Amino acid sequence: MATTFEHLRMHPDRPQIRQIRRAADMLQKGAFAVVPTETTYAIMMLPEALEAQTAVRQLRKLDQKHLWSLVVSDLSQAAQYVRMDNQAHRMLKRCLPGPYTFILPASSTLPKRVFGKRRDIGIRIPSHPICSMLLDELRQPLLATSMQLPEQEVLMNPDDMVGQLKHLHAVVMDAGWGGMMPTTIVDLCDGEAAVLRQGLGDWPYPS
Repeated sequence: MATTFEHLRMHPDRPQIRQIRRAADMLQKGAFAVVPTETTYAIMMLPEALEAQTAVRQLRKLDQKHLWSLVVSDLSQAAQYVRMDNQAHRMLKRCLPGPYTFILPASSTLPKRVFGKRRDIGIRIPSHPICSMLLDELRQPLLATSMQLPEQEVLMNPDDMVGQLKHLHAVVMDAGWGGMMPTTIVDLCDGEAAVLRQGLGDWPYPS
C-alpha cells in the first residue's frame, strides 16, 4: 500500500467540506486520521483498515488486548453494535454528543476480527464539528484511541503530531491546539452506572 501523508489545516467550527472529503477518502484507502474532539485529539480508522490498526499499535506500542472505542454518528448507529435498555438509552440521549465514553454490552454484529470475543465496547459520539462531519461523510463508525505516544502526555499541538506521523499513511485534521482532559468513562453493563474514569464530562450527568 502506498504511503500518503496529509496535514489539513482546518477551521475548528466551519471546516471546508473538501477537506472533510479528502480525509474520508484517505480513511477509505486504509489510512488513519488524527481527529479533533471536544476532549483530546484521537486517532481514528475504519474497522476494516487492518494495516492502519497495525501501524497505530506499533506507534503507540499497544498489545493485542488494547480496547478500541467505537465512534459513531448517532444513537441509531450505536444500536447496531451495542445492546441498551431504556434506561441506558435515556442516559446516552441526555449525555451524547459530548465528552463521555459509555461501556455497553456488544451485539453480535461487532466485527470479530477487530474485537475478538469481547462482550462489551466503549461507545463515543463526539460533539466536535470536524469529527461529526467526518462521520456523516463516511456513514460508518470509526475505531478510536487517544493521540498519546509511549512515555508522553497526550499531544495537544498538531505540529508536534505531524513531526511524529509524517512517515506514515495518515492524515492530521488540524483544528489548532487540542485539550488534555479525556472523556468520562461510564460502565453500563451491569445495569447500574459505574464511573471508571472521571474526565471532562460531569458525573452524575446533568439533569
